[in-house]
Amino acid sequence: MANLTLEQAEAWIKKACAKATQLGVKVTVCVVDAGGNQVALARMDGAGILTPEIARAKAYTAIAFKSHSKDIAERMKDRPAAALGLTQASGNRVVLLPGGVLAKSGDEILGGVGVSGASSDQDHECGLEAVST
Repeated sequence: MANLTLEQAEAWIKKACAKATQLGVKVTVCVVDAGGNQVALARMDGAGILTPEIARAKAYTAIAFKSHSKDIAERMKDRPAAALGLTQASGNRVVLLPGGVLAKSGDEILGGVGVSGASSDQDHECGLEAVST
């Protein structure tokens, strides 16, 4: 099992923030390891007050479901009771919104990146950029 380093997490944050700047938005980026534990978080100047908590939940969701949170949100869009149940069962650690991206090396999960502060699609785009090689 590969361990996600702080150096790698910070590099992912830098890439996500650069993409956000390119898009003209202010976001918070949170990186969690394969166990869902927070490794690093950065809030861009001007990003919303709730964005750190939402970004962490998006990253955790990607890890919990071993999938991008956008894919989970899409699967749950017509099942609001199930979505609410999943959120409640997780102790509100899961959020079914785009912006949580699963980071893998081959078949191995390295961690998750959560982005919050822009539109859901922009959050997802920043997360994808973060983990791109």
